[in-house]
Amino acid sequence: MKEITVYRYEEIIFAPIETVFEYVNHDEKILRWNSMLVENIYENPDDYRLMKPGTTFTSVQRFDKKTIKVASKLVEIDPPYKVVVHAESKEGTSIASYQLAPMNGGTKLVVEASIIPKNGFYWLMTKLLGWTTKFIYQEQFEQLKFVVENEAEEA
Repeated sequence: MKEITVYRYEEIIFAPIETVFEYVNHDEKILRWNSMLVENIYENPDDYRLMKPGTTFTSVQRFDKKTIKVASKLVEIDPPYKVVVHAESKEGTSIASYQLAPMNGGTKLVVEASIIPKNGFYWLMTKLLGWTTKFIYQEQFEQLKFVVENEAEEA
């Protein structure tokens, strides 16, 4: 099946690119803004430190009162410019792409969330309901901007 983009976020964050990259790539910083992430569990503790393409982990996430575990894989990393993670679920492959670029004294952040549906049913559901992901992600990425800018000012 073909990849379907369900959400795109583009914003200038007034902080250095290296700082913004830490907040989209390091678990302890992600936990400061992403209320859905509970933890990432790595098979080998050294994998978290190394963070290279092919690193696999289980992402534990909470949506309302439901907690789910998702098999995830770091597909691409180019510090401090890009991170791409794939997550496998019954619906298909979810893709999160973070692209960063220095801009106007800050960092341009572009986040894209997409899915490669597992079958025709999930393709149809994604086409019909994919737009609703905006309500889930928008608040999270606005919080990312808020946290990074406030913590960058304090540093």
